Amino acid sequence: MKGLLLGIVMTAFANMAFAQIEVNAYGGYMPGSHTMYNYNGYRLRIDGGGNFGVGFGVQTPMGVLAELSYMRLSSTLRQQGGIADVVEPQPINVEYYQLGLYRPVIATDGTFVPYGLFSLGASRFNPTQYTQDYWRFAIGLGVGMKYFFTDAVGIKLQARMLMPLYFGGLGFGCSIGTGGSGCGGGAYMGTEILQGDFTGGVVLKINR
Repeated sequence: MKGLLLGIVMTAFANMAFAQIEVNAYGGYMPGSHTMYNYNGYRLRIDGGGNFGVGFGVQTPMGVLAELSYMRLSSTLRQQGGIADVVEPQPINVEYYQLGLYRPVIATDGTFVPYGLFSLGASRFNPTQYTQDYWRFAIGLGVGMKYFFTDAVGIKLQARMLMPLYFGGLGFGCSIGTGGSGCGGGAYMGTEILQGDFTGGVVLKINR
């Protein structure tokens, strides 16, 4: 999944070699979160903590910034609730690989840029006491602002919600009646855990 996402993004960026590029590095805080459903009476909780990340973006002709980003949180996984201790507290690494679209919400002169964002990609959960990594498709929603002190250097503040998703199955059916006939179907997905972060960082413009 990681390789496919990177290949798609790099191909798109190669066609925009002369576009304006933005590079940013950020850090912040991710509040604690727990699974939306329980396992035999208990939930899994990931403690809050500091996170960091980097992003590489290209300005598109439509005025939207397309950005490939990476975020990492090192925290503690623990059991929440339950009669007996089934899961021992243990370190866990959480990573998000996202392709995001950042769209300004109002027209500005480029110095102060408030924006909304939507992203999709993959999330990785790596408890240290397990040999298996848990990968999930993930989407993100957020708002933020950038302020540029010069044409090339600025700061970025952002609040974001992150949603790893699980696949719930497919449904398909047909019906025949006096009013006519028809078929329909759909895919069902849900979120396993709601996460989010509050971050700030430095933004550099290249190839202005």
